[in-house]
Amino acid sequence: MRALITTGDDDLLSLAEVPDPVPGANEVLVRVRATSLNRGEVVRAKNAPPGQQVGWDVVGVVERAADQSGGPAVGTTVLGLVDNGAWAELVAMPLDYLATVPDGVSITQAACVPLAGITAFRALALGGFPVGKRVLVTGASGGVGHLAVQLARAARTTVTGLIRNPEGNEVAVAACHHVLRDIHDAQGPFDHVLDGVGGEVLTRCMDVVAPHGTVVSYASTLMDPAILGPRWFGAHLGATLRSMLIFDELRYTQSAVSDLNTLCALVAAGELTPHINVEADWHRGGELARALLARDVTGKVVLNVGA
Repeated sequence: MRALITTGDDDLLSLAEVPDPVPGANEVLVRVRATSLNRGEVVRAKNAPPGQQVGWDVVGVVERAADQSGGPAVGTTVLGLVDNGAWAELVAMPLDYLATVPDGVSITQAACVPLAGITAFRALALGGFPVGKRVLVTGASGGVGHLAVQLARAARTTVTGLIRNPEGNEVAVAACHHVLRDIHDAQGPFDHVLDGVGGEVLTRCMDVVAPHGTVVSYASTLMDPAILGPRWFGAHLGATLRSMLIFDELRYTQSAVSDLNTLCALVAAGELTPHINVEADWHRGGELARALLARDVTGKVVLNVGA
């Protein structure tokens, strides 16, 4: 089969022939139709030696059912995620990490849901979906942030989004109740904060969290340290700073099925709409991965896989 593999140089990715995956007893073999690019896996591809397979998000058709009973039948369209190797024609997918794509959800939409959607969903769940409360989402124009804003609004919260370039992100701006260009303009207290930036942004997030509120840090693109201000603990009694890496979270809970079904239902109902910036053939994978790293695209990049 063909797959996008790392090049070990500035090209990042190229198409090559690799061995077909061999599914285990609790895995289905999926013929991939589309995938999406996430910044984390693109960074991994950039730092990897040549010849490595990469990728997390999968949507495709079951070509071989699992030996274990209870999984989707051959011909079923499914979405889900894998630890590695999603950017390929065939993927072996664990039953615990996939769900059936329902009517009303397109292949392109489904490709955007697994990693970004589950990250946003779980990060909000850590705050108990604070109905009627104030939520701050940094990186609100990104793949995770844009979905998090919509999920927070569906939970009847008031959402403030940090968007560095609101003029170029009208879709993301429209999803927020309030928009900040600079994190230093944030005026708390916020009951729940989702941060995917780190550094000084995370520092300010911790400054504006409410007592007994929660800050969830799920990614960090800034390498400078976050700092707790003087007397922070006294000013933010009961507040929690929670780190969350989604694959560690999934290993802990052992299943993504419920998350995927809930997210797909919201997409089908029109309450959750992935912001797709680019849809292209996977031959452009390296080019678009470089554009994502350079922040030349916002929202999601979807690659159509195969012929």
